[in-house]
Amino acid sequence: MTTNLTDRALPEELPPWGVLVLESHHSAQFTMEWRTHPFIKVVYVLQGKGTFHLGEAKEYFSAGDVIIVPPGTRNRIDDDPAAASSLYVCCVAKSLVSFDPVLADQLPCQVLRGDGHFANRVASLLRRMVHVQVLESPSRAITMVADAMKMIQAVLDRNQKRTKNEKPTSDERMAIQRYVDRLPSNFFDETSIDVAASGLGIPRRTFTKLFVEVTGDTWLNHIRCLAISHAKRRLRETDLPITSIAFECGFNDLSTFYRQFKKHCGVTPREYRSAADSV
Repeated sequence: MTTNLTDRALPEELPPWGVLVLESHHSAQFTMEWRTHPFIKVVYVLQGKGTFHLGEAKEYFSAGDVIIVPPGTRNRIDDDPAAASSLYVCCVAKSLVSFDPVLADQLPCQVLRGDGHFANRVASLLRRMVHVQVLESPSRAITMVADAMKMIQAVLDRNQKRTKNEKPTSDERMAIQRYVDRLPSNFFDETSIDVAASGLGIPRRTFTKLFVEVTGDTWLNHIRCLAISHAKRRLRETDLPITSIAFECGFNDLSTFYRQFKKHCGVTPREYRSAADSV
């Protein structure tokens, strides 16, 4: 049987149940442009080697490695010219783990290597999902979701075992507190939790844990609350166009700004400004 080789990264369009598995067998000419997606991605390297770009980080990968890409992480693959890779890619909708608001933030953003037992567990779950995905069965969706949850649990369990003895230091806690204190003045510069953790020289998992301890909130929600608070003040006190206010608050997409503003305030920015003007 001939393997279908691809020159470009495959489209990642999730089905209604929120779990997709792709087989990506690369040709020698394979190229991938930067991608940023709202879902969790777990990649198993069947063969080949190369470099996986995760945000600002570059990590080498080879056969048997597992790569974790949390939601919102800019990512790209460069294959080694001498060893094009074959990957199994599992995409999991973030909504499937929404019951725990910090779970997605606890996922490592890295290439996990040197752990054969863990890699075999991931490979086994992926293999099962590949078979189930093509079946026209009433249980297809629930089976794939259940296996995806087992995979995420395996990732979290492995990460916890590796870091259980790594307790945050007082210096790290102080660094987080200083960072939080600065956020009201520069929240608009924040691009991702990975960049924030890297800038402080603190592991992502430690950063996430300490941030929640200091603020009582997740990093993303805290940033969004600061942005919306600033937007409310500018809507009340200025006649700036709403597009300009959205840009000031770090939103390049006006529709995202409207959606987030209404989520936090219950009304649109225009409705909020009109109500403030009438007082």
